[in-house]
Amino acid sequence: MANNTYLFSGQGAQYPGMGKELCLDSQVAARTFEEASDALGLDMRALCFDSSNAELALTANTQPAILTLSIAQFRTIAEREVILPDVLAGHSLGEISALCAAGAIDFADAVRIARLRGTLMQQAVPQGEGLMVALQTRDHPAVKQMCEEVAMETGEVISISNYNSNTQVVIAGAKASVLRLQEVATQRNWRAVVLNVSVPFHCALMEPVVEPLRAALNDITLHPLQVPVLSNVTAEPYESFEQITELLPRQVVEPVRWVDIMTWLRMHNTVYGVEVGPGEILTKLMRHTYGIVKVFPYDRPEGVAGLRRMVRRTTIPFVARALGVAAATRNNNSDNEAYGRGVARPYQEMRKLSATILREERDATPDEMRHGLKLLTGILTTKKVPVEEQADRIRQLFHDSATQGEFADFDYASLR
Repeated sequence: MANNTYLFSGQGAQYPGMGKELCLDSQVAARTFEEASDALGLDMRALCFDSSNAELALTANTQPAILTLSIAQFRTIAEREVILPDVLAGHSLGEISALCAAGAIDFADAVRIARLRGTLMQQAVPQGEGLMVALQTRDHPAVKQMCEEVAMETGEVISISNYNSNTQVVIAGAKASVLRLQEVATQRNWRAVVLNVSVPFHCALMEPVVEPLRAALNDITLHPLQVPVLSNVTAEPYESFEQITELLPRQVVEPVRWVDIMTWLRMHNTVYGVEVGPGEILTKLMRHTYGIVKVFPYDRPEGVAGLRRMVRRTTIPFVARALGVAAATRNNNSDNEAYGRGVARPYQEMRKLSATILREERDATPDEMRHGLKLLTGILTTKKVPVEEQADRIRQLFHDSATQGEFADFDYASLR
């Protein structure tokens, strides 16, 4: 059962200035942008806050920029709203963000993978030789047949790249072939819109990207998933490291099965979700496909306000707050065995304890709070969080949960 989900934005939602207000308001978001700058050797703030539309639209820039904002928002939500997801999904690039948020990929590795992915995609097709067009139609089988017919006619690559909703698919491929299909679609009175992207994603033209991307994934340390993540290729949760290294690179040449992902979420009783990243495209796609599932775009003030109304409680239990601190804190430990033992397992134990307390609509007992704190300090230690930062986060936890009295005897000198 998945009561709530986080949906991570893909390319196309970016805009100059994205994340600026968030970084002014959230220290954890500001630190995330600094981490991205350190990992890539470029000024991520300048790229997101001050660049032109054209510069930000270059996919080598767009992908790490969107991933950075997405993780900055995710960490802010975990720290402030104390709402943790039952399952994660990301649209195209957003799948890397989801895997990072789930703990499978460290943030520094994720932002470097996003940068590499964007660079490889930009290099795969010369500027101006590819095109993507969004079609408004429910007749997806007819669109697939039209792509096959145009491909036979022109001898070029053209295929469905995105099944975005029940009423929208996206076509990608060689420019002349896509324009030819656009003509046919217009004759059928289908609305056809050329997308403002620099390369045609999720089609066979991206084949040169697959193996270099897989090699890069094999060079980093993957960690156990703390939360299930749905694959764009299968529309099912990942089950192993091997699946991640196999399917995530293949995703660039396969269609994004977003309709099937939304269906999986609905069939598994998802009630509400949070769109994480720039804009509100995924919010609108869910509204048009399964309106009963309410999605709140965290990039919009009304989305934040609506989310808070949805989950409002008089008090947020201590263990739930501790869980949020664990999710929002950067990992500095590349030892996969230690991570599984000291982060993933206690995190799952804390999730179960928090879920029990919330389900029973009660406060945590003193023993439960102390056990939750023990799990949290163990996670922070395993993540190799600096002792000063550990102390700051724990003091803030005590303050936010009004438990300074309960933990007056806490020994900060024991942190390591």
